[in-house]
Amino acid sequence: MNIEFTTKEYRDLLDILHIADVVLSGHRREPDERSERHRALIQKLYGLARGEGLDRLIGHSIDAKAFVPTPEFEESTLAHVVVDEFGDHLFWDELISRLSVRDAALAAGGIDRLNALSDSDRQAAEGPIRQQYIEEFSRNGITNLAVLDRFGSGENVPVRTSD
Repeated sequence: MNIEFTTKEYRDLLDILHIADVVLSGHRREPDERSERHRALIQKLYGLARGEGLDRLIGHSIDAKAFVPTPEFEESTLAHVVVDEFGDHLFWDELISRLSVRDAALAAGGIDRLNALSDSDRQAAEGPIRQQYIEEFSRNGITNLAVLDRFGSGENVPVRTSD
């Protein structure tokens, strides 16, 4: 397969590759085997920068034995803005969703009862709660958010992280 890009299109591709690289491995302490072939493809495509006269944007790190974005790339890319906006949106969406499910489950008599509801009944239970959280966080951000000390009560669900 041959794909042709203009230099401008390749420059845009570098932004897209960087977004993918950040999503795949930017939050990990150790490489993830599941994304190894994706990271190898990113490296292959980064390596083409020299041929396009864009080696000022992608350099080769001898220490990392990998192609890496240069400071000039980091300063000029749209990637970080886009990833930050996505992360911010994801944070609020997940916070509102999890708090809504938690509160609806409490009102329904437990998560099993909430899960047993029909889709329309569950929406009716969660929807108003979700809307209250949307309005609260839209007005005040996390200013009024507090953690009540229930640590050790056995009610906690472990937080999953990537590592």
